[in-house]
Amino acid sequence: MRKLLLFTFTFLVFVNNAFAHTGIKSSSPQDKEIIHEELKEVTITFDTKLEQNSVFELQKSDGSSVPVEKYLLSENKMVAAFSNPLDNGEYQVTWKIIGADGHPIDGVFSFTVDLPTIKESTEKQEEIKMTGSKLEEKETEKVAESTDLTQQQKKLPSYLIPSILGVLLVVVVGSFLMILRRKK
Repeated sequence: MRKLLLFTFTFLVFVNNAFAHTGIKSSSPQDKEIIHEELKEVTITFDTKLEQNSVFELQKSDGSSVPVEKYLLSENKMVAAFSNPLDNGEYQVTWKIIGADGHPIDGVFSFTVDLPTIKESTEKQEEIKMTGSKLEEKETEKVAESTDLTQQQKKLPSYLIPSILGVLLVVVVGSFLMILRRKK
């Protein structure tokens, strides 16, 4: 019985390390974000240090690749810079990394670039002057903060499901061992 308790304790203490995998901590732009300014780089920050053979690809909605001018990989950050600002349209970022734990992980997120045309830009500037740009900026910040909070609430800790499975396994094995002991 002591061995079972020791095993359970050890399992619960180290389950986070055993089952933890690297995931995106943040990105700029964020998933499904609509960008209204020129964009010349995409940054992805991960939960842990990245290995050197991690890769990044940016594609337009028609499937064509966007050439990367500079690609930087440092610690837990991946940065791709482009020679020209991205054109209006939908883009998809595909990343494949190997985290410090040695497991290959990949993922995809998308964003949209929606730069105003010259006419729209002039109209917007006049509208901002009339309504007060600070009010719009505060509203945009509130919406962005609300979106970030919602996304954080939807994420389950990476150790939750393995922990539950481990506890169930211990209960089943413990019950089986107790039944065997009683039969003797």
